[in-house]
Amino acid sequence: MKLWKNTKNMNNEIVKVEIPVQESRNYPIIIGKNILDHLGEYVKTYSKANKILIITNETIYPLFGEKVKSSLEKENLETEFLILNDGEKYKDIKSLELIWTKAIEYKLERKDAILALGGGVVGDITGFAAATYLRGIDFIQVPTTLLAQVDSSVGGKVAVNHKLGKNLIGAFYQPKLVFTDIETLKTLPVEELKVGLAEVLKYGFIEESCNLKEEKLGLLKYLEAKKDDIFALNPTTIQNLIKYCCQLKAAVVNQDEKEAGLRAILNFGHTIGHAVEKCANYNNFTHGQGVAIGMKGAFYIAKEKGLIAEDYLNSSLNLINLYGLDYKISQDFKKDDLMAAMLVDKKVLSKKIRFVLPVNIANVGIFSDIDRDIIYSAIEKLY
Repeated sequence: MKLWKNTKNMNNEIVKVEIPVQESRNYPIIIGKNILDHLGEYVKTYSKANKILIITNETIYPLFGEKVKSSLEKENLETEFLILNDGEKYKDIKSLELIWTKAIEYKLERKDAILALGGGVVGDITGFAAATYLRGIDFIQVPTTLLAQVDSSVGGKVAVNHKLGKNLIGAFYQPKLVFTDIETLKTLPVEELKVGLAEVLKYGFIEESCNLKEEKLGLLKYLEAKKDDIFALNPTTIQNLIKYCCQLKAAVVNQDEKEAGLRAILNFGHTIGHAVEKCANYNNFTHGQGVAIGMKGAFYIAKEKGLIAEDYLNSSLNLINLYGLDYKISQDFKKDDLMAAMLVDKKVLSKKIRFVLPVNIANVGIFSDIDRDIIYSAIEKLY
């Protein structure tokens, strides 16, 4: 992975994702402050589209819709909006069909583009629509949440949920451009910021396993030291944090685009996390809450299996709690229901639940031989 030198605005950070042997699928991740006005310039540079269908939701449109429209139209790009309902429960086939229908009515051609303006839900649905409409047209990500900026907008995983499980229907489809304006984070309530911070902590716990060739930041210690700056959205700290998380994810994706092996480590905390989200019917429960609970469960399982020392278990749980991610599983969720949800997860292999577990500081491994009694024991600690 290489960093591109920025020729437009030297305050931006650019990370380049390189898919092996697929040079035509390289794309930049632009990271800067107050740069939405320049979106059109970048879209013009990295896509040949004349028409852009912008997919957003009812929360994001009033905040950034007109600014994005103005920037695109300044570059003589035609635009049209589709505004979806806000929430994980709307990441479904119905929303996907709305996008397909709008694209057909708007007469989007194969050389045109679909742009996702919003968080992870908008990005995932829009990406899957772009991957399947006319068998694939240009896809542009403009993430507005911390979760999307550090994780879901990068790497090309796009999907919708099914009533039987999360992200079961999807594809691998890389965007042409990821355009991140950190100023959008100022609109987030603290709870929404914490959704993204759960993914940031995940990167801390898997940092060494990502095999990043550049110098490591030491993310766990960085997070311990920078908590106040992060919650205050200090621009330098946030920009560095997003850039580094993108570098870690890009390093993994560059080695394993379609999750044949290494990329599975990005699911740390997600096995139990997705099961909890499903049991909540994707309603009044965030992805970040699920991941935080799932990471704790992974640490409990790892300790029970003798993979990690007590000190690392305790320091990790303390760091998760330090960021206010001390969530619990609802007493309404039965252990058997959680186990059933894990068994239909897309990570199941040969009917065995795969867990990404810590093996030492900032290192993880992939395991599919976890005794059910150990899983149940870990779940009990999460209530």
